[in-house]
Amino acid sequence: MRITIKSKAIDYKLLIGSFLLSVVPLASFAQNRSDNLTKSLREHVEVLASQDLEGRYPGTAGDRTASSYIADHWTDYGLTLFNSEGFQPFKVRTGVSQGVNNQLIINDVRAESGKDFIPMFVSGNGLAEGELVFAGYGFRIKDGDHRWDDFENIDVKDKIVLMLLGAPDPPADSDIDPFEDAGSLRVKILNARDQGAAAVLFVAGPRYDEKDVLEFEALRESPAGIPVLRVSRGYIGKVFAGLDMDIAALEADLAARGVSLTRTTNLKVSLQADVTTEWAETCNVIAWIPAVDTGLRHEWVLIGAHFVYLGTRCQGTNSRAQDTVAVHPGADDNASGVAGIIEIAGILTNQEMPFKRSVLFEAFGAEELGLLGSKYFVEEPPVDLNRISAMINLDMIGRLNEERRVNVSGTGTAVEMDSLLAAYSPHDFHYVTSPEGYGPSDHAAFYSAGIPVLYFSTGAHLDYHTPQDTPDKLDYNSMSLIISQIAELTNAIANHPSKLTFSEAGPRKADSGRRNLKVTLGIMPDVSGTSNDGLRVEFATPGKPAHQAGIRKGDRIVAMNGLSVQNIYEYMSRLQQLKAGQVVSVEVIRDERPLVFLVQL
Repeated sequence: MRITIKSKAIDYKLLIGSFLLSVVPLASFAQNRSDNLTKSLREHVEVLASQDLEGRYPGTAGDRTASSYIADHWTDYGLTLFNSEGFQPFKVRTGVSQGVNNQLIINDVRAESGKDFIPMFVSGNGLAEGELVFAGYGFRIKDGDHRWDDFENIDVKDKIVLMLLGAPDPPADSDIDPFEDAGSLRVKILNARDQGAAAVLFVAGPRYDEKDVLEFEALRESPAGIPVLRVSRGYIGKVFAGLDMDIAALEADLAARGVSLTRTTNLKVSLQADVTTEWAETCNVIAWIPAVDTGLRHEWVLIGAHFVYLGTRCQGTNSRAQDTVAVHPGADDNASGVAGIIEIAGILTNQEMPFKRSVLFEAFGAEELGLLGSKYFVEEPPVDLNRISAMINLDMIGRLNEERRVNVSGTGTAVEMDSLLAAYSPHDFHYVTSPEGYGPSDHAAFYSAGIPVLYFSTGAHLDYHTPQDTPDKLDYNSMSLIISQIAELTNAIANHPSKLTFSEAGPRKADSGRRNLKVTLGIMPDVSGTSNDGLRVEFATPGKPAHQAGIRKGDRIVAMNGLSVQNIYEYMSRLQQLKAGQVVSVEVIRDERPLVFLVQL
């Protein structure tokens, strides 16, 4: 489906002001692209990773400036822009904020929002009323000899469950921490929700948070499905007066005893949680070089790189500098890749031989939020996905290490890929290849759609995802050699006698960045889903448990062992409770039909 897009181009020369006076004017790029490639790459990176663009976070002025900058240069190189202006807009969830209707009353003692309680970022919205029950840490641990079930001897159905944040220290004689997974906020909420709780209140004992600071975290995780509030010890102390239930004493008692401790209170609770989801509009930037009309003009080679980045936010993003508020310039990640695809367009439009297949260029938005731009392209493709011969992804190509190694993934995703790559002898660097098609960047969405992919990267470094990823640290001479070869490879695929033959290769196991899992289903989950209607399976690895049980790409997992799975976070929480050798029932929706599979882990 083609999308009509309103103009969002802005004058980036005005926005970044005097900075652009120090670089070559736009009109000169076309004139100098053949003999000044290194210089042009540097200029692109210095603009895109400038402090003026403030890290190109989705929906910001820096995002819009970067997208216009890319589209303008592709226009200058003579490319055809998608829908005349180049922009494919879409909305992304960038975080959450506190609404105005948060309320809490326990036994007629009204709490003050922001002082006595706050909604938590995972909270669902809505009203809840019921009796307050104390469920310790909210554990349900049944691991060998270690058992701790805070819900075993207490009825929480339709009640408000109060739980402690955190977990006790592990036993002194234990080689492992039995509470490592059980202490997760979402696991505790799911435990209560599974038992029918109407809402959850969390309180921090002094061991967990001595100062008891109530701070709202604006993280972008999906809601947990029921209201979730954090309450202060001072407020709980007021409503617990006369009940012999001091939070500090309960926390110390649980740490000393190492077993469950639950209580009923006969206190009446009335609450409302109001958390507002924050949305922003970003876009993909799309343009192409049309092929000559030889019958293959509507087949494509796609080359892309993500341009939107982390902005100035640290907490709640993938920043490795969580305690810092500063611009994340993203010079290598991924102004380098964007500079590359801008100049590859220049190289290919300047060659004399016409293409058999058209070459599609795309700068992806919202990659750092979960590959959202590439996912949106695949879900709302402006071209027929079945006619894309290959997708080439450039993500961090600006900093060769001492070994001068360029990592190339996806070599096993097309039958012809190895022979195509073998035709090139890298200049002053070498390729390290791997066959897997799945990886932590935008090519993953295309691989899951059955399209051959190649992923080029010079790899991570200590400045990755920090404010120190600045333009002065890139090796522009090496960048020019790398993108010159990628341009040659793109040309070879565009003129190949036949469309490349897709071959499954992967996925390579992804590092979730969360916690170690004892088991795996062997699927590539949809990490970018924003709805709460289950977890989509993007790929089921042949030979792995899910695939052997019959689960396939496109299935939507909605429950495991009868416990609901609404999103990626709940899937991870459910998975960490399972053990190797266990048989788990997995409920999926396939073509609107519910199916159940027994998966041997």
